[in-house]
Amino acid sequence: MNRDAVTTTGADILDVRAAARRIRRRARIAYVFHVVLGIVLFLLSWQLVAAPFSPLYNLVPAPFDAAAHFGENLFFSERMRERFVHACPDLLEEVAFQRGRMSALPDHCFGYVLHLTRTTRNILIAVGVGTIIGLGIGLSSLLQPWIADLVTPIAGFFGTTPIFIVAPFFVIWFGIEYPLLTTIGVVAFYTTLLMYFFSRRAAENIPVGIIESALTRGGNRRNIFRWVYLPGTVPEIAAGFRIALGGAWGLGTLVEVLGPQMGGGFLIRMWSYAMGLQEGPTAVVSLIVFFAVLAVVVDGILVLAIRLLTRWSETGRRLGL
Repeated sequence: MNRDAVTTTGADILDVRAAARRIRRRARIAYVFHVVLGIVLFLLSWQLVAAPFSPLYNLVPAPFDAAAHFGENLFFSERMRERFVHACPDLLEEVAFQRGRMSALPDHCFGYVLHLTRTTRNILIAVGVGTIIGLGIGLSSLLQPWIADLVTPIAGFFGTTPIFIVAPFFVIWFGIEYPLLTTIGVVAFYTTLLMYFFSRRAAENIPVGIIESALTRGGNRRNIFRWVYLPGTVPEIAAGFRIALGGAWGLGTLVEVLGPQMGGGFLIRMWSYAMGLQEGPTAVVSLIVFFAVLAVVVDGILVLAIRLLTRWSETGRRLGL
């Protein structure tokens, strides 16, 4: 090979790298464009459904009406005060009723913000607890196979039971007097099952050749767990965590709709009694949209964190992380 050929090959490599950067840049621009276009089309479709000529006009509020209602009631809601609905049970003994109004409670007790904050806190705590328990059992079963023999039949039984049947059971069991246990219990139970199965499946998807190669190099069970299973299962476990967290928002809100007297789900139930009025559908839709946006934002932050942690992994990239 002569010197000119070597020089040409080096230039070609630089050109390929520059072309790859241009392709990635165009892909990012196209992604942002498509996301914005999708949001615009969704809002236009929503506006058409809520238009006066639509048969769903009385049931579906306009997007801007829902946003305005949410903003007006976020920190203080006159309608909640009129209905004696507050978010300060710790101040209940100090409440003084004067002419049918809870004048002793501060204004922020009658807004959405405390209810939504409590729901968000309970769901995140429940997902964290369920993830720790599920991963702990699932990964421990790789070191001690008897754990899998013991847990898998039980987890399989509850895994085939629809979670929407389990949720009312928790509400009846703990009742409305223990909303923390009810919401956190259901979501943690659901997350534990998912994370257990995802950790087991991630370990089973590691190629057998890698395990055999580690064994031929003198690896024992603990070394293989540390250097093969742990890094090899991270991408799929991260994907499972995204699924569990995404489902937890709807499940936690559903539990609050069924029973507890606090939280975003309770607000949805409260406003559902006013669906015949104009403000009822607007309030319900605004709260549902809030949880949808919150779930998307949290998932976006989670994706960025997972990309940083699994950037070394081809499996992580295949999973869209």
